[in-house]
Amino acid sequence: MAPGDIVRHADYPHWGRGYVIRAKKTSADVFFRWGGKRKIGAVEPLEPSGSSDADAQLFTLCANLSARAWTRGHHSVYAVELDRAVWKNRQFRHRNPGGAAAGCLYIGVTGLPPEKRFERHRAGTQANRFVRAHGLRLRLDLVEGFARLPYPIAACMEPKLAAWLRAQGFAVWQN
Repeated sequence: MAPGDIVRHADYPHWGRGYVIRAKKTSADVFFRWGGKRKIGAVEPLEPSGSSDADAQLFTLCANLSARAWTRGHHSVYAVELDRAVWKNRQFRHRNPGGAAAGCLYIGVTGLPPEKRFERHRAGTQANRFVRAHGLRLRLDLVEGFARLPYPIAACMEPKLAAWLRAQGFAVWQN
């Protein structure tokens, strides 16, 4: 396994294909499309995989970044759970025609720690109106692995994660 290889994790197929950022004797840093950035031990089962057209844009972005850019990355994709009262807003309903069976969320990208960004939303500083009025709590469990990323990767993944969460039954607001 070498940097730039496309792989799959045999134990976690739901993570999708991954791009090897760096490989060492004992571990590898891999960015998985749906699993985020993970450190994978040398004994874990990684299988070579071809890239699909759907992954091409993301893996091209990955290839254009140096290992140092990945190390210095400090952007995070974050999710905020919104009160179901947000569903009364016509614009929110229009953007989510599939309904809100699993709940309502806001998805964003930040260079701050997500906790600090949530506080700023609630305080009204550079705030999204729905988070300021209806934000309940951070839901980092929904975006696990999508922290400490280079900005181009975080910005690319924000709409992809929003679409994936909509497919899981969430109503999502994302700028």
